[in-house]
Amino acid sequence: MTRQKYVFRIIFITWVFMWLLFFVRGIMKVEGRDYKNLFGKTLEEKEAYVTGCEFFDFVNFCKKEILKDSTYSVRANYDQTMDYFRFAYYIYPVKRDLGNPDYIVCYKTKFAKTGYTKVAALAADKYILKRK
Repeated sequence: MTRQKYVFRIIFITWVFMWLLFFVRGIMKVEGRDYKNLFGKTLEEKEAYVTGCEFFDFVNFCKKEILKDSTYSVRANYDQTMDYFRFAYYIYPVKRDLGNPDYIVCYKTKFAKTGYTKVAALAADKYILKRK
């Protein structure tokens, strides 16, 4: 075996070993911690962990307050973020209507519109407006 092949093999084996070391370390630190935190929890607790407790509590609050055969629109301090789409997923039977919805869901924002009254509030900046 020539010296170049020997050096190449040593470098290649070292590179593969380091790659595996960093790969396994990442799995153990990040994903391992998540699996440990999720193990033994109910489905609702897992959803709260993944989406964030504050947002999950607000979605559950909206599920209780908004009728299933009505429409809603979201006003929030963000636009087209993951929470926007998660909200649509979790509140599914209720349909989104951007024009003239039955309910306006306000999340982390102050919003008022004529023809709507506040019917329920979780906090000062998290509430639901209903069409009169």
